[in-house]
Amino acid sequence: MRSLIVGILLVTAAPLGAQSVKRVTLANPEATFPEPFSRIAGLRQLSDGRLVIADRLEQAVRFVDLESGLMEDIGHVGGGPGEYRMPAGLLPLPADSTLLIDFGNMRMSVIAPDGRIAGSTSLMRSDVLFMRPTGADARGGLYFDQGGVRLSSGGRIESVSTQPIARLDLASDRIDTVAALPMVEQPQAVRSMSMRGGQMRIAGLSPYPTQNVWAVAPDGRIAIVHADPYHVEWISSSGTSISGTPVEYTPVRVTDRDKEAWADRMGDGSALMVMVGGGGGGGRGGGRTMRVPRPDPDGMEWPEFKPAFDRQAARVTPGGELWVQRHVAFSEPVTYDVFDDSGNRVRQVVLPEGRQLVGFGPGMVFLVNIDEDDLQWLEAYRMP
Repeated sequence: MRSLIVGILLVTAAPLGAQSVKRVTLANPEATFPEPFSRIAGLRQLSDGRLVIADRLEQAVRFVDLESGLMEDIGHVGGGPGEYRMPAGLLPLPADSTLLIDFGNMRMSVIAPDGRIAGSTSLMRSDVLFMRPTGADARGGLYFDQGGVRLSSGGRIESVSTQPIARLDLASDRIDTVAALPMVEQPQAVRSMSMRGGQMRIAGLSPYPTQNVWAVAPDGRIAIVHADPYHVEWISSSGTSISGTPVEYTPVRVTDRDKEAWADRMGDGSALMVMVGGGGGGGRGGGRTMRVPRPDPDGMEWPEFKPAFDRQAARVTPGGELWVQRHVAFSEPVTYDVFDDSGNRVRQVVLPEGRQLVGFGPGMVFLVNIDEDDLQWLEAYRMP
């Protein structure tokens, strides 16, 4: 049994350009889980305090109890009922159910509060190019976009200037467009990966792209984080929008250490893994996953400055606040801007050194402390 430590928050004033907001630094966690994880891809807190955690590298989904220090497996690896191959995210559903995104079997499965995997739905559909839900509302609506591409009438993938944000209702299987995300044109970075029989070419965004991003709140409102100027726009379910005051910031220069750190992230298995040889919606393809190798930073084109925020920056808490991860200098700790429901920045939250945000619960923030062996130690903090 582990003792709980009362959390401490350090509060200072934080100037940013011509603006100043309260700056809160998380200090001691209230609880730390005694066993490490390899790569947490999803975390969801249930009403009884237990956590559901998906570990991508270990290919495992588990119940975790921070108070008792106990952990229990949910399902197991495979392609049949109650199984998964590549857990890639968890989304909250009503009545303490949880949606598991499973790229290995190209499906999403519902986990009941008792750990039963109750049913699955394919991620491949005839009416969309590819469905990867990244958010959910309190009624169980699932939200996704298609990464700025569409299929032409001839079946070719084309880029678009405005990307629809869609909502899937699981009960009716109906998809509706709820908002539009303006796209910023980006250069593509293409690199090769050696495979048996030849080379596979992988296309992706260039390092530190300037992008608009989005997230969904529990009540179904969509937050769009605009890059230029940096500001937040909230779009209600009725289609009305409200924008906050733009946030001024000083651009951060890209250094050689930034380049090496970016290449390390691309090659550590957390940024991108490829499913090879099967894994269709039914889960019986018998495919396997491959990590994309670390790119050579000397062979990449780099911008002079980082944009204001990361391309996977936006998260909404159960209480409806929007957290946006800022790009900071290499030696500075991870920092989030926090916005209210009118789109105005109300404070900054600074994470302890070596920590990364992996999820929220009611009144809680969950971080991982990454050690020298690249293992992740889960910590729980009170919401600042």
